[in-house]
Amino acid sequence: MDRFLIRNNKKPNDGLGFSATKSDPVNAQCVLCGQVLANSSMKPAHMNRHLSTVHPSHVGKPIEFFKRKQEAFASNCLEIAKVASVSSKALRASYAVSYLVVKQKKPHTITECLILPALVKVSEIIRIEDIASDIVMQVIEQIKLTKMFALQLDESTDVSGESQVIVFVRYQDCSDIRENILFCQNLQSRTTGEELFKRRIMDHGLDKEEKSKVKWLHCIIHRQALASKRMNAHLHETLNEAVKVINFIKARPLNSRMFKLLCQEMGSEHQHLLLHTEVRWLSRGKILNRLFELRQEVHMFLLEQKSAF
Repeated sequence: MDRFLIRNNKKPNDGLGFSATKSDPVNAQCVLCGQVLANSSMKPAHMNRHLSTVHPSHVGKPIEFFKRKQEAFASNCLEIAKVASVSSKALRASYAVSYLVVKQKKPHTITECLILPALVKVSEIIRIEDIASDIVMQVIEQIKLTKMFALQLDESTDVSGESQVIVFVRYQDCSDIRENILFCQNLQSRTTGEELFKRRIMDHGLDKEEKSKVKWLHCIIHRQALASKRMNAHLHETLNEAVKVINFIKARPLNSRMFKLLCQEMGSEHQHLLLHTEVRWLSRGKILNRLFELRQEVHMFLLEQKSAF
């Protein structure tokens, strides 16, 4: 389809709207409807007759119009060829799978109930991994283009005893501030910052030069957790008493239900206390605030239960 038929005749529009096929012998193909004319019909009169009878509305149009039609027709042919090639590859793969099924003397229904679902699941996993890798590379390229960025990382040990480190990055993208997860990886050896620096700084073409001007600060959540452990004895005793009161109500289902009914009768905004846990670092402040808001209800409930608190 790479040749466009333009005849050097007395009539300049003779032969417009046709392209030459790659067959042997060469035939004329209309770029408007795709009809292929015989080799004997490649005369200007035959092509003009086709244009005037089949496409009368395009008679007399400039050569630029037919050139645009020819380019669009050629691109459509390329797309059709690509789709056809993919379909042929899929057909070949299906034949190969069918051959293996027959060779193992299995019923043909196994392809629908086992092989096809397995292939779909494998393709989904591969596609998800490819998408994840592409997203990571996009984030890294954006980080390289920005002047400043911030990293937030934390290391913890999971239930299987493996050390996991997760890193978040915050950077400027044009006029927006974006935050994404950079990576989550298990550490095989030590979990020190030096080991993490040596293992990850060489990835993705990062600059291995140590930046002495990097500003770092401890996580605010860690600071509150450390401060609660180093408080004076009086405050620590008060916190323990508050936790005991909350556990007395929350740890027993009957007490929890009775306390809920009491809060409903008194028209309280909240009907439950928050259970204290050492895992959630900010739970101390939240449980104390809730206990203070329900202090009257808690006092009345303890009097009814004749508790020692």
